[in-house]
Amino acid sequence: MGRGLQLASGRVIALGRLLLATLFLVVIWVDVAQPAQFPVQTYALLIGYVALAAALLLATWSNWWLDANLAGPALAIDIAWFTALVYLTQGDRSPFFPFFIFILLAAAIRWGWRATALSAVLLTLLYFIAGIAAVAAKNQFDADIFIARTGYLVILSLILIWFGVNQWRVRLLGPTDAMLDAVIVDPTPLESSLRAAMAGARASAGALVWSKTHKSRATLLVIMDGELTVSKLESAGAVPAAAAPFLYDQRRGHALMRDPNRNLRPISPTGHVDPQILAALKLDEGLAIPLAVEGARGQLYLERVSGLSIDHLELGAEIAIAVATHLQRQALMRAAEDSAEARSRLAIARDLHDSVVQFLAGAAFRLEAMKRSEATGRTLTPELNELKELMLQEQTELRSFITALRTGSHIELAELGRELQALAARLSRQWDVQCTFSAERNAMTVPTTLYFDAQQLVREAVANAVRHAGAKNVSIRLAGENDEVRLDFINDGAAYPRSGGGRRLPGSMAERVAAAGGVLDLSRGMGVTKVSISLPISGRAA
Repeated sequence: MGRGLQLASGRVIALGRLLLATLFLVVIWVDVAQPAQFPVQTYALLIGYVALAAALLLATWSNWWLDANLAGPALAIDIAWFTALVYLTQGDRSPFFPFFIFILLAAAIRWGWRATALSAVLLTLLYFIAGIAAVAAKNQFDADIFIARTGYLVILSLILIWFGVNQWRVRLLGPTDAMLDAVIVDPTPLESSLRAAMAGARASAGALVWSKTHKSRATLLVIMDGELTVSKLESAGAVPAAAAPFLYDQRRGHALMRDPNRNLRPISPTGHVDPQILAALKLDEGLAIPLAVEGARGQLYLERVSGLSIDHLELGAEIAIAVATHLQRQALMRAAEDSAEARSRLAIARDLHDSVVQFLAGAAFRLEAMKRSEATGRTLTPELNELKELMLQEQTELRSFITALRTGSHIELAELGRELQALAARLSRQWDVQCTFSAERNAMTVPTTLYFDAQQLVREAVANAVRHAGAKNVSIRLAGENDEVRLDFINDGAAYPRSGGGRRLPGSMAERVAAAGGVLDLSRGMGVTKVSISLPISGRAA
């Protein structure tokens, strides 16, 4: 069975009515004991009802507007026919049970629990009255059967009312979910949403109008025969604010929408479609679906829909949820990507500051000292050669940092100690300060990210001690215990300035330690400043 027929509950109801009426006419025809009363009138009623059911089927098969507008009168005719046949037929041939179920299911599918409850109460009451009238006409009364059947109807009424209240439905989207649920960054989320919506509704043409609240223009995407075109609308007001999905037929001026109680109500199609959209898309007949996410809104137009029916209103609501979720997810993923990119830029800036910039500052410090030495007539060649050597070493170290980060491997703490000791020696010459280094013996390994952080922290600590505290001696100590690495820096310079009642932590160092998930402590006493840093070997903070 095609999907269009599966979606069209109106077709199922109309076809079911015709089949039930035809079957009951055949059953009564072959049963010589029926109808129990007024045979001629009963056959005329049966044949007329079969003809009416066939006419309703033909009229509403491909016309959702007639299907919606004839649903109420058809229900009234079904109820009247049910009452008449309960009176005219009796026994096992009476259609009271199947038609009772048919009428209540039709009401539950079309309108919800209120219409189902009203229909159930009316049908039960009419069955009771018709049964009493039939018994009075024949002067016979089987109280047990009559009461039992009335009880059946009451119980079934409650069940079907519950069905109408809960609105249990099978999800209709199917493969469309997979198209929108992939947790990857979608470079074209609007196009993907439009194509997924078209696939879900089996539409061969579609359009999406999309506008951000702070933009003056709207984006218009149109897919026709698989080809996408994108254009701009000058006014963001071209995106209407429909309350729910609606069916539209622009040529006939028809449109239908469900209200919050699921009742179908006619609306003006032009009142929910901006003239710019009508002119740009040449809309004919289809399904319109409003969309809304934080900071933006839009509307989908799906045309050339296979088996278009009022059931597509429910499908439209599902599509709206799926598309809005997809767009919101993509917005969050792009925001996360932008945040990660911003963090990367910050980390690169901090790393450049702690390595290259600090080295250049140290080189400038040495050059200034050389400049003063030149005035005394001292030869500068040895110092220039040393500075050149330091620059070459810095270049080599930067390359090793890049290689280590690319490999993502681990190194032993002892190797980190040797690297930091060599770095301390270079910093001594670079900043003209006495740097001493010591490390505890430990067989643990650390990730390259911690290795890189430790290198940069040593650079920053020495630079801060010389530039901001005027230190002449800096002691560096490395230790590893449990699941963390500890670095202690002690310098004999001036105290760091106070801020907020306490010593101000070095900004760049504090940022790096926080990003690594570590702890930084600053203390002052006996004429020295101590900076203690603990870094977890589990890696950087999330």
